[in-house]
Amino acid sequence: MDKDEATSKTPDRQTPRLRERDWWPASWARAIADIGSVTPARREAVLRDIDEGSSPTTVYYVLLGISELIAGFALIVDSDATLIGANVVAPLMTPIFGVSLGLMRGDLKLLRKALMAEFGGAILGGALCYLLGLLPFIGDPSPVLLAQTRPTLIDLLVAALAGFAGVLAMIDERVSPALPGVAIATALNPPIAAIGLCLASGAYAGAFGALLLFFANVLAILAVAAVLFIVAGFVTRAEIGSITGLARRFAAAGIGLLLVTVLLSNHLANLVHKLRTERAIHTVLDQGLSEQPNTALVSVDFSRGPNGVDVLSTIRAPRVMSPETVKVIQDALSERLGEPVQLFMRCVLTADVSATGSTNVRPYLSLNGRVAEAPLSPTMRLLQQAEQVARETAGKRPELVLKDVDLVKLPAGPVIVIAIESPRTPTAEEVRRFEARLRERLQEPSLRLVLRRTASVDMTSKGRILFGEAHLVDADAVEAQARDAAEKAVRDRIEALPHLFAPAVDAVKRDNGWDVRAEVVGPRVLTPMEVRDIEQRSAKELGQPVRLSVWARTELKVTDERYEPLGD
Repeated sequence: MDKDEATSKTPDRQTPRLRERDWWPASWARAIADIGSVTPARREAVLRDIDEGSSPTTVYYVLLGISELIAGFALIVDSDATLIGANVVAPLMTPIFGVSLGLMRGDLKLLRKALMAEFGGAILGGALCYLLGLLPFIGDPSPVLLAQTRPTLIDLLVAALAGFAGVLAMIDERVSPALPGVAIATALNPPIAAIGLCLASGAYAGAFGALLLFFANVLAILAVAAVLFIVAGFVTRAEIGSITGLARRFAAAGIGLLLVTVLLSNHLANLVHKLRTERAIHTVLDQGLSEQPNTALVSVDFSRGPNGVDVLSTIRAPRVMSPETVKVIQDALSERLGEPVQLFMRCVLTADVSATGSTNVRPYLSLNGRVAEAPLSPTMRLLQQAEQVARETAGKRPELVLKDVDLVKLPAGPVIVIAIESPRTPTAEEVRRFEARLRERLQEPSLRLVLRRTASVDMTSKGRILFGEAHLVDADAVEAQARDAAEKAVRDRIEALPHLFAPAVDAVKRDNGWDVRAEVVGPRVLTPMEVRDIEQRSAKELGQPVRLSVWARTELKVTDERYEPLGD
């Protein structure tokens, strides 16, 4: 007894493992078998549903009109979610099945009303979307709208699969026909809306493309439905009649499907060629721009003309691209594509900056939702590291502003060009020390440094800033009066000398006296002895030590009578 029970239970324990391993072929076989084993009652119910659903009633046209308007808005605003909502409402599945059954069974009444429902509804939807396209808020065509005007063979295959799913749902009462109905509407609803919008915009080529997509999808669903209805036994041998009669009924649909397939195959071949060309253009542009600091490719558009390929690329860069650089990339494109290329670069002036300085970041997120950094060439990596070192140094010098860092490649080695803004010119020794630091940090012994200085002048209402404390630190009335007295004493002593002027004098109180800086202009430079004499005379007047530093400049206005400072 126990042995028999064990033996009888063995297949039950193995069956789940077999089904789990072979679930997909078993499921497909079971689904195909179900098509041919439809009960007579279910067959009658399906035929009744198709006959009723193919009737061009007022409710049918209202639903279809609403769905097409929703689809039109979805194509305008580029909303996939809204387009799905439009496809849920569209009652386009059943009339196509009615056309298929009408052709197979020779039922002219069913065929007539199904054709009226399908194509009459399509004309109504196209007309409503045409009126929608005339409204003033229509802007540039969205990507989802453009997709409806460029059909390919892939769209035909998608429509065929949607028709297969729709017939299965109609036959199997366990499946709601609403789900595959959405799939079929996805193949038919958006092209109808696109036809109306394109006609309203005067885009007749686009309207033809959308019309071609609509007819291609209708014919594909029609053919698949006809085959499955025969397999499922919805059409008897007597209803089919002779092979000649069946061929005559399906002649128009078959010829149309063949022509559409040829056209869409050509469209698909053109699309594949276009994608390959676009990929090649992107590759060449990425390679060329990788040598340009902080430059990223945003978009590429191209078209073929009588003289070759015209390429319009939009890039983000900190400066306008030079014609020489554009020529180099253009020649590389011509060599890669094997035909003449005319390259136009639209430069959007921007700069990507991180905490350590400039960086190269692509203008989009990667598929995993993270910021994707453009790959850096060795040259750009060297430039980025040099900028980081320059920013570290400039951060310790508040009077120095780092403006730009560039790299020039010479046969003798790389040259880093650093543009700064500073009130004074760095000495050659300072440049030499910084160059040595760059070589050490970047591990580039052949690197050379060029410092490009832009003179800066910091002014307040008091005058040129020589001591920031004298301009920007609050002082009480007593301290301010003492500072003014110190500055006046030094200025009076300087301007007592012939033809010398002191347009700016700043004094700061220290523990052991006054630190004074003076800007002195005149036809000559003060001698150290004169500076010492001014210190002593000013200290005697103020009763406190004075240490004077003079910034001497030969910058005067000379007339036939006298010398005058430029400030006057």
